[in-house]
Amino acid sequence: MGMETVIAPDGARALELAIEEGPSFIAVDAALPVIGGERLFHTLRKNPHTSRVPFLIVSDAASEIRGFRAGVDIFLKRPLNFEEMYARMRQSLLTAGNEASKEIEGTLSHMSLADLLQFLHLNRKEGELKVTSDGRTGSVFIKEGDILNAALEVAEREKALFRMFHWTEGRFEFIPKPVAAPKKIKASTGSLLMEGMRQVDEYRSKKDQLPSPDSVLKLSPAAESVPKGLQPIVYDVVQLVKANARVRDVVERSSFPDYEVYQTIAALAAKGILSEKKGSGAESRKEFLSADEVLSIREKIAGPSGGAGHGKILLISTSAHVVAEFIRDCRDLPGFSLNTKSAFPELSMVNPLGEVGSFRLSGGIDLSLFSVPTVKSTGPLWRAFSGNLVGIILLADEEGAPQIKELLDAKRDILLKKRAPSVHVVRGVLDEDACRKGLGLSDAEPLYTLGKDGAETAARVFHSLFGSLLSEEKAV
Repeated sequence: MGMETVIAPDGARALELAIEEGPSFIAVDAALPVIGGERLFHTLRKNPHTSRVPFLIVSDAASEIRGFRAGVDIFLKRPLNFEEMYARMRQSLLTAGNEASKEIEGTLSHMSLADLLQFLHLNRKEGELKVTSDGRTGSVFIKEGDILNAALEVAEREKALFRMFHWTEGRFEFIPKPVAAPKKIKASTGSLLMEGMRQVDEYRSKKDQLPSPDSVLKLSPAAESVPKGLQPIVYDVVQLVKANARVRDVVERSSFPDYEVYQTIAALAAKGILSEKKGSGAESRKEFLSADEVLSIREKIAGPSGGAGHGKILLISTSAHVVAEFIRDCRDLPGFSLNTKSAFPELSMVNPLGEVGSFRLSGGIDLSLFSVPTVKSTGPLWRAFSGNLVGIILLADEEGAPQIKELLDAKRDILLKKRAPSVHVVRGVLDEDACRKGLGLSDAEPLYTLGKDGAETAARVFHSLFGSLLSEEKAV
């Protein structure tokens, strides 16, 4: 009938997809495994992102579903008449669309976000305010005029709201609807607007005095003795710097508002707890990808359904040491974050298993680096961990030279499930010809060597991986 569909095998996956995809309509069997259709309906009704999505529940027996909206939600008993079902779905979508009609819309150049929120507050409105600027869309959830929460890409609460306060160009639309979102912003609307605009004004006036987003941060030994009793943001920044080298990545990953994070970094640098190495914007944007390339990667990860923008890069290695060195070299790359909950830097003497780091690319794309053992008995694990696979990085060193053939076997085993590009990296004194032969590489395929240039080699590795991913013919 021309509808784009996303199919889930059970209620748990249906719940996940419904939240990720933001569907226009949800059709389920009442007897779904794991989470039943009725329970799924009630769960999604409580979520602000899916609370108004029309539902069709199909069952073998008649049943009364609590919470159904007359004229919008549909219950059908088998056997189905597909023409009738399609007609009722179309009517349901039309009715739901009319319910969610926009009450207020306009441009930020005519009415600022702060003034708009003040207007909605005074009129005790309830619904979702959507704001779009420069290709980004944020939402503010309002109940009886009070701001419950805000969301912009991966940011929430005041952090997301204050970011949107910086927008002077763009569009807004207010959709009146019941809001069931939890109240994550505790401050009153009046004080919230005053604080948000204060931070925007101070950031603009002091921008040249704050740390550069492209600067590289390093903790001094004094960081280990930061006294107790300080503001939570201090400990948050110190922990984030351990896993993120650049200022922009610390700011992005902190849950605190951007201006407060910049101020805290500046204060810690003034006290000698952090050191800042200035970096240029040109250096940081070498990082990998243009806006068009990021969009292409999102499309490849999400597929035709346009799903979530997250993927996985598998690290397959001959030893834990080569994984540790590669990850440390990645630390200075923009957008990269070390997983502080992993075994690093105190790696065990066996290959690590689990997420060891991640990349956050522009547009809210997250790529996790997931290390898997090369032991033959863990073959089923390789396949289990290859969901959302974006690429493979194979790492070999002197210590594990005899296991190079196992790397090749692991790669072949994984690629039986999903085709993906791969990049090959060696560390230490190894015979290049022997490595190429063991890894099945032609003379034209690159073989990278870890060494003194650290981050430069890591950057070349990811340039190669992303280049292959974006190529029409993927290198495998």
